[in-house]
Amino acid sequence: MGMATIVDGKKIADEILADLRLKTNNLNFKPRLGVFLVGDDPASLSYIKIKQKTAEKIAVQAEIKKYSENISADELKKEISSYAKEERVCGIIVQLPLPKDIGKEKILNAVPPELDVDCLNSVSRQKLIKGEKIIFAPPAAAAIMKILEYHIVELKNKNVALVGSGDLVGKPLASLLLHKGINFEMANRHTENLTELLKRADIVITGAGQAGLVTGDMIKEGAVVIDAGTTGSEEGEVVGDVDIKSVSGRASLLSPVPGGVGPVTVAMLLLNVVNCALGKTS
Repeated sequence: MGMATIVDGKKIADEILADLRLKTNNLNFKPRLGVFLVGDDPASLSYIKIKQKTAEKIAVQAEIKKYSENISADELKKEISSYAKEERVCGIIVQLPLPKDIGKEKILNAVPPELDVDCLNSVSRQKLIKGEKIIFAPPAAAAIMKILEYHIVELKNKNVALVGSGDLVGKPLASLLLHKGINFEMANRHTENLTELLKRADIVITGAGQAGLVTGDMIKEGAVVIDAGTTGSEEGEVVGDVDIKSVSGRASLLSPVPGGVGPVTVAMLLLNVVNCALGKTS
């Protein structure tokens, strides 16, 4: 095996965005996306700026609603509910993490399901788990599926390993795979034999948020490795779960951090916003 093919998430995202731009050109209004941010976590702020800049490219107006971290949960819920009733609103996202004392569930559930473009409110999540039709696909999980499809990676009759069972990647992806009838094994922080599990896997997808968790010696020669974990490093850059150097020597395809799943996730989020907007015109 030579070096892995490296996934170019920006290229995949740009193709999706070009298509969305054509769709928004045909709308007679500019869709609005409300982004609710509590406190001033620098990482959250930079993620939001990326979402805002990308939204602008396709004529979607991303509106950042910033609140101090001592806002009460009830006040925040009120703000979200009143924004939801405004004209041309085609999506609401709550930037996570929220401050500890504001109950996350309560806030995410203040977002009406028909505007829940992140697929995080409990109605959306229950539907996903049951395999019922969901209004919006969860962006990170949908992005991973998109990358695999783009690179024509066959999932049927393959060993798929999911590392990490978080709300943004692991859980929604597990639901999507389950209802497509794809076999997978899931590992989380309590899994003792991670290396054994990864050694068997043809496709490894990680969303653990633990830098350097997966190294080349843990994976099978020629495996497909999709890294959807993000951790801020001391140097202030974002790193994934996978040690790129050692893994790229063994994998056949590697989606790196940054530049892999991230840009595609933003594109899938905006796809949800545009679909919501199209629904409002029909």
